[in-house]
Amino acid sequence: MLRTKSIWVIHNPVKRAIWCSKSDCPKLGRKEVYDVVLDETEENADGELEQIIKLGVTAEAEIDESKIVKKVRRVSEPTVKHHSLGVVAAFRSKRRALRFLDEHFKNNQDQSPDSLELTEIKLTT
Repeated sequence: MLRTKSIWVIHNPVKRAIWCSKSDCPKLGRKEVYDVVLDETEENADGELEQIIKLGVTAEAEIDESKIVKKVRRVSEPTVKHHSLGVVAAFRSKRRALRFLDEHFKNNQDQSPDSLELTEIKLTT
């Protein structure tokens, strides 16, 4: 005997997770810095000369391009994270889902939240 059950999902279609093939996809909010090796030397603690290496330099940093020997780009992990389907909450009953929506909009009315949608998902076992 098949018994149908439903779950009620509140989701935000605007805030779904996305997949980008590029490591510098602007939708993921990755930070970008550079490791730079300069054509200058300085003396280390042992008295030996070493090239100057600057780590974590931003693109806006004022470094003379003619002094750069090597520049390596470093891209951070994504800073924008969302649920794959934009799910905010899930409930077994429509009444609880509507109560959640009501409370959510009461608490966030001054912040003009994104539109949330309520969807019924029918499960069969």
